Amino acid sequence: MKELIKKLFGIKDSASMQGIIKIRAYKAGTKELVREIVCKNTIMQAANIGKDLIVQKLIATATGIDPYTLHITYGAIGTSQTAPTTADTRLGAESARVAITFGQDSGYNIAVMQFFFPDSSLTNQTYYEFGTFVDGTSTPNSGQLFNHALFGVPYSKSAGIDTTIEVDITLT
Repeated sequence: MKELIKKLFGIKDSASMQGIIKIRAYKAGTKELVREIVCKNTIMQAANIGKDLIVQKLIATATGIDPYTLHITYGAIGTSQTAPTTADTRLGAESARVAITFGQDSGYNIAVMQFFFPDSSLTNQTYYEFGTFVDGTSTPNSGQLFNHALFGVPYSKSAGIDTTIEVDITLT
């Protein structure tokens, strides 16, 4: 019946949200790209995280409840190899976090965000995960997790490397 109604009234119900994470390693203090890893990420979908934060913002006037700004303020990198689920509320093993360093509205449907980890702020080890946080602070595990990615290829950070992580969230 649902499909018949969509067909009769020309309703298109294909809106979705997806994300891509790009990890770029540069020689410290330069723009010389050493390595790039690109992978998909999971947008959270449970109470008070991810997509639910958007829904809460849309109905805030009617409900009188508006607990979150919907501003992604921090990104964090971690060492857990556990696959993300849409109900995650934090990274598996957060190692470092930084404030957003760049944001852009691209094509009216893509939020482009970048997070910069200078060589001195990210220890030399292997990382497997990244996530962004709404209303987060510099305190580990603070804020509401918006998205969570497990890298398709582990990122091994070595000495003399600055790391930029770009998160593209696309609404289609």
